[in-house]
Amino acid sequence: MNDFSHEGGGTIRMQGIMNELAKKNHQVVFISNTTKFHLFESNIQQVALNVPFSRKQKRIFQGLLGIIPVFLIKMLYASVFKKINNTLKGEFDNETVYFCEYLDNSIGHCLKSFGMIKEYINDLHGVATLEFKFQAQHATSVKDKIKFYTKYKVSDWLDSKVCNAAHGLIFASKAMEAYFIAQYPKVKDKHNYILPYVLSSGAITDKVDAELKQQLIQKYNRRPEEKIIFFAGAFKKTGGVPDLIAAFNGIVNNYDARLLIVGDGPTMNECLAMVKENKLEDKVIFLGRIPYHHLRTYQDLADVIVCPDKQNVYSELIVHVKYLDSLMSGRVVINGSFKSVQEINPNEMLSVNFKPSDVASLTQATIYSLDHYEELLVRYKSNVTYVSEHLTYASQVDVLVK
Repeated sequence: MNDFSHEGGGTIRMQGIMNELAKKNHQVVFISNTTKFHLFESNIQQVALNVPFSRKQKRIFQGLLGIIPVFLIKMLYASVFKKINNTLKGEFDNETVYFCEYLDNSIGHCLKSFGMIKEYINDLHGVATLEFKFQAQHATSVKDKIKFYTKYKVSDWLDSKVCNAAHGLIFASKAMEAYFIAQYPKVKDKHNYILPYVLSSGAITDKVDAELKQQLIQKYNRRPEEKIIFFAGAFKKTGGVPDLIAAFNGIVNNYDARLLIVGDGPTMNECLAMVKENKLEDKVIFLGRIPYHHLRTYQDLADVIVCPDKQNVYSELIVHVKYLDSLMSGRVVINGSFKSVQEINPNEMLSVNFKPSDVASLTQATIYSLDHYEELLVRYKSNVTYVSEHLTYASQVDVLVK
């Protein structure tokens, strides 16, 4: 259902999986709303869906499917499923169809329930229940607590329906699989796969755009002697961007440094208020969203890249793509000491740790990275090679073939 007009973790993962399978000469048929065919290998068969779904429509559909029986969904969204069925034209009746992202996964469940496809396998990108539960636990008003707890319960009901009816599920880690089995015991008997969140070939081969970098240096008056601390990602409640700003505020008077932030999201207003309150307008620069293929160039402006995620169950289960992207920059990286990260970063082999949700710990990690910058560059000089060889979809997708 995604039209790929906005890049994010879900679209990047879909591209990575499909493109690598196509490169290995497996037949890939992509049924979607996208018109951005240049993002995909030319031997991928594109089938146009032409069923646009807005963010608001997505939220309403997901909420309703979590609460009411699926036959009522068929009545309420008759025109949508008629269009999808017309696109399928019975050509995939005997095929297993794969779905990615929350909306896709729910659509797959409905299509099977309506007899429009034989069976589906869902890639579980993200865990909405954990995000909503975290927001409910940390809400400061009764109204917000009720709102997010309600969203948590509805998403739990939805996951139960969709996961229990799936033929198989693709998890990002064994810990993630264990979590879902504990929540929905029927999942244990599915055809399950472990395919970590890793990087696509495009992310590996992306180069610094020298012309764009020079424009950015001039636009933001990047001075050689200053240190640039950098973040790129979503401003989720669990994302920790306010913690990063708080940590930066704790060191700004002792270092010639600036903080460059790429992205947007729910905590943007909180972040803007923090910057204004602490009079950091000339030290913290918000760059907004950028095209994913420009990320490497923006990273090249930086000295230290920070992934400031707060303590949350989801980050304990999976490694975020922004962490791997950061390692590919060749810069010094700071990341929370989640169990998932520790599996690939023993003894700080790839990056500097901090204790998630602990601003003092993040501040100390930042100070350490700045004070030992040259030493750390030497320690992490092989990061790019290591990630390229071990943490890509090219090295992981064969699990789906098997």
